[in-house]
Amino acid sequence: MKPIIVTSIICLSLIALSNCNSATDPYIGDLDSAQVSHAVPSVQMYYYIKKYSDIYEIPTEYAFSLAYHESRYQGPYHFDYNHKLSSKSGALGPMQILPSTARAVYQKPISSQQLKSDIRLNILISMMLLRRLHNKYNDWMLAFGAYNTGRPIRNQYARNIIQRKYIWKAE
Repeated sequence: MKPIIVTSIICLSLIALSNCNSATDPYIGDLDSAQVSHAVPSVQMYYYIKKYSDIYEIPTEYAFSLAYHESRYQGPYHFDYNHKLSSKSGALGPMQILPSTARAVYQKPISSQQLKSDIRLNILISMMLLRRLHNKYNDWMLAFGAYNTGRPIRNQYARNIIQRKYIWKAE
């Protein structure tokens, strides 16, 4: 399909999903979970990062920075975003969670495929994990170091998250 057609379809999808009477968010309006589940992955990422970072009291800027560093997510207009990633170490999905970590955090059976393809679940588990790590170490730098390595360390990865070094695609 030609790029202009794809862009038009995506833009029309976003307009259809948006609630024109309520502009609570400049990127997605006032979507509910049912509408978001049918949106493109980049919009789902944006919605669920905002939702779960708020619920688990993770600074939103840190959550978006983490998503960038884990899977190069660049915002709701990152229409070619691929969330079905896996790393050499076995981490899966948009927030690159190890299946063993996901099962320990979520306390329910989770398949690798589910972790890799379910954006909502992957982000939920990521935010739950970050909340636990921050509660344990009481320091965002150590929490991000532990997220990255499994050990509470102050490494360049954690510094980049704290400094909010991420790229955001414009409209």
